[in-house]
Parts: sequence; C-alpha cells; structure tokens
Amino acid sequence: MTLSKVNTVDTFTLQLVFLLSTSIIFGTPSVVPDSWLVGIVAFFPACLLIVIYSTMLALQEDRGLYPMLEKAWGKVIGKGFVLIYSTYFLYIAARNIRDMIELIMSTLLRMTPVPLLTTMFVLLIAYTVLGGLHAIARFASLILWLILFMLLTLAILLMFSSSIILEQMLPFLSKGMWPVVKSAFSFSIWFPYGEIIVFLVFQPQLGGAKGFRKITLYAFLSTCIILSLTDLIQIWTLGLEDKKYSVFALLDAARLINIANIITRMDAIIALIIIFGTLLKCTVFLLACTEGVARVFNREAKDFAFPLAVVAGAFSILVTRNSAEHVTEGLKYVIYTLHIPLQLLVPLLTLLLIRIRYRKGATT
Repeated sequence: MTLSKVNTVDTFTLQLVFLLSTSIIFGTPSVVPDSWLVGIVAFFPACLLIVIYSTMLALQEDRGLYPMLEKAWGKVIGKGFVLIYSTYFLYIAARNIRDMIELIMSTLLRMTPVPLLTTMFVLLIAYTVLGGLHAIARFASLILWLILFMLLTLAILLMFSSSIILEQMLPFLSKGMWPVVKSAFSFSIWFPYGEIIVFLVFQPQLGGAKGFRKITLYAFLSTCIILSLTDLIQIWTLGLEDKKYSVFALLDAARLINIANIITRMDAIIALIIIFGTLLKCTVFLLACTEGVARVFNREAKDFAFPLAVVAGAFSILVTRNSAEHVTEGLKYVIYTLHIPLQLLVPLLTLLLIRIRYRKGATT
C-alpha cells in the first residue's frame, strides 16, 4: 500500500511547531547570562544532525527509521532498537504532558486535580493520533499562525506598556563566549533540535532525504530566529537575574503588560496557545511510538493509541515528584542518558553499518 505524501508547506509548519512548542515554554536554559546567543550557536552543530539523518535516508531509499534499524542491525537486534526508540518517544511524550500540566496549573486551572487534567489531555492526544499524520500536519498550520500572532502581539503590547528596557541585556558576554558555547553543546543541540529524529519515522509520507534536508534546515533556522527573539524579549522585560530564576519566563513577561489598566493578564491567553503546540508535539511522539510498537507486534498502529496514551499519562505523573525535579531531570540526566545516545550515537553507528552493507552490496 502506497502512503499519500504530506505537502512541503504542511511538513515545514509541522516541524516548526514541533520544535517551538515546549521550547517557547521554557526558553533557552538560563545557565549563562547571554542565553539568547545559545540558540544561535547551537544552530550550526545541530545542522550536522540533518546531514546524518538525511544521509541515512538517502542510503536506504527513503525508508523510515524503523526499517532502517532492522536493515542495519538485523531483524532481532533491529526490533530491539525499534522498541527502545518507541519507549524513548513515549517517555518524551510523557515529559511533554507533564510540561503542559505544569503550565496549566500555574496559569489557568490552579485548583484542578492533576490526575483529572492528565486524563483529559491523554484522551485528547490519543484521539488526535487516530487522525493520522495528515490531520496533525494541517492542525499545525493553524497553531503556527496563532503562535506567530501571539509573539508579535506580545512584543507590541510590551512596548506600549513601557516594559521593554534594552539596557537589561547588558553586560554583554560578561563571562566570555565559552559558557555560551558550552551551554549550546550541553543543552540546546539536543533540545529541541535533536528531537527532530522522530520525523525519520514518517519519512515515507514526508518526501524522503532531499525534502527532509531542505525542510528541516529551514525549520531549524526559523526556530533559531524565533527562540532567540523570545529570549531577548524575556531579557529586555525581566532582566538577566529575574529570567534566570523564572520557570515560565515568557509568561512572566506577559504578566507585565498593562495598558491603561484595561489590557492586562495576557499570560492566560498566551498559555492557551502554547498548550495547543505542546499537544501537537505530544501527538507526534505518541504516533511514532504506536508505529514502532505496531511494527514489532505486527498489529495496526491505531490499536495501541489509547493504551499507550494512558501509559504516557501515568509516566507524566510518576516520572518526577515536583516541577523542580522535572526540570532538573530534563536538563541533566535525560540529555546524557537518552538524547545523546539515541539522537547521535545510535544513528552514527546505524549509518556506519548501512554504509558497510551498501558497499558490500555494490561490490557483489
């Protein structure tokens, strides 16, 4: 059965919303004063991931991630890696659900029980997964326009509120360039850029190696620009110190909007729009997980949508005890134990095995 292709524009908007969603919530990790530079520095090495992934696709005639793993590592080990990646995508979906719950609890529904909120979102995500990739991609176009409109409106209202003070970004590079470079390689390459590996699962529907290379490069560049601008807005309004200790810095910046005591409390509207983007990101990860599990157990992917969504919801509650532990786990342990091995090391080894087998096949 041939799969219908998702068009180029929808693929680009899907990738861009995917990369922006939770990144806008937390921004660049504020471990250095010049956090707005971190994303710019991280963009260039992140492009190496595009080269690795697109080369894998080109050598395997645009097969998806799971067939590539089986082809490179063999059926048994390959299926083991398929399960590992499926579990990885499920875990990241659970973390994104937790991000969404933390955001809602701090801005919109402070008194609502966490299990009730989690159940509602889990059911919504599972239902969206059943719509398939095409429906998710069309939904992304609407979310992207809402996000861009929200950011533009936020910047304009902050200017009219006299909340933007450009001098707050000074001193510039007070600790030199090395902390910026270190932060870029430690955090920003892997989140959000490295998470684009999930789109290798859907490449038979997204245009293959050539399309992936161009579209993902534009998505990375757009993400870099937007996140750097949002970081600057946060610094200009909150200052370096307040941004450093703020969990949801963009929402804290939105709380400063006050035009004649009429236009105030824009943070709730902004949070609502961001929630839609996070919902889409969770859906992409869960869809990739269902595809992998269905491949291993030789079943239809839709059969696993609701059960795996429930598991992701349970993980989101049990994975960490509080918000501080959740953020710390995401910025330290997850990067070194999951992101770097599964976004870089395993793809590099897989590419090496594919090249070895490709050359053998070419010489026989």
